Amino acid sequence: MKRADYRITWIFPKLRVLTAAACLTALVFLLPAWAAPALAGTTLVMGTGSAGSPYHRFGQTFANIVNQSSAKTGIRIKVVASIGSVDNIKGLLSGRFQLALSQADVAQMAWAGKGPWAKAGPQKSLRTIYDIYTEGMTCVATVASGIKTAKDLRGKRVALGERDSGTLVNAVQALSLGLLKPSDLGQTLYVGPDQAMRLMYDGKLDAFFYMVGHPSVILKKFLAHYGKARVVPFRLSSAMKNEIPYYVPYFIWKRDYPGLRNPLSKTDTFGIETFLMTTDKIPSEVTYEVFRMFLLNLKDLKARLPFMYATEAPTKKNFKVHVWNVSAPYHTGITQLMKEMGVIDSGASPVQ
Repeated sequence: MKRADYRITWIFPKLRVLTAAACLTALVFLLPAWAAPALAGTTLVMGTGSAGSPYHRFGQTFANIVNQSSAKTGIRIKVVASIGSVDNIKGLLSGRFQLALSQADVAQMAWAGKGPWAKAGPQKSLRTIYDIYTEGMTCVATVASGIKTAKDLRGKRVALGERDSGTLVNAVQALSLGLLKPSDLGQTLYVGPDQAMRLMYDGKLDAFFYMVGHPSVILKKFLAHYGKARVVPFRLSSAMKNEIPYYVPYFIWKRDYPGLRNPLSKTDTFGIETFLMTTDKIPSEVTYEVFRMFLLNLKDLKARLPFMYATEAPTKKNFKVHVWNVSAPYHTGITQLMKEMGVIDSGASPVQ
């Protein structure tokens, strides 16, 4: 079946009385899937995050939705736990993964050939599918440690995140708000949130960093059980915003975490978008179908995953916001679907 067979101009007379948002929703639902025979037996391995993390929960939830329709679409997703964003991008580039989640800054570093890719150079095979949700820089500190600001981390026992994780990249940048670097800490540990929580509970850690979407189920359970911790504010400075434009203001609400010992109702920090990524080696019809399934089931995904509460489907009105943090271009399958939805003009290239 050729792309021409997917023309849907016949539906527009029926949509004239609907609102723009309703038209978009109806349009996505009426867009047919690519022909199943062309995609039959396509299995995509998705790099996510540590088991139980929002990355992993998103991957499992989305994979279950896609796999339920695999008889029609020909596509299945296999979810694999990973260390985090850096590991995921490396997995995409090596062919270990075909889909992966990544923070916007890590994707940008890979695209530009910076950070972990400084020696390898720009990774121009990367492609963007869509932004999934925003994560917040979260620093959990024990009340006993006396840590209330970034400066108070000096000389303390702090977990910055696992190597090859986006959390580590962001934690180092967060330390700079207190004019600190990792060597200024009393003890620096490169462990993930699960191990950090165990160490804190055992009295062997003063604070840990965790880049995560809120509310976080794992963090909620820990804070309620531990009951002697607070989150540290990391207000986004003008200098950091100018240097790293993809950081945005973010709030962590006390109401989401019983047991949290912060005095105020919310804590200021900074956030960053999480993207579903792929490479140019994946066929357009595959990414087209993956994105179509995402949009079809966005309401269900948001209901199951509270940290996705602000995620929106693309519209012509909000599309400029969605491309703000995009470094690697949208995959051609994604732009094709957006053109058919009327989000972008035919022939346009939203990201150079």
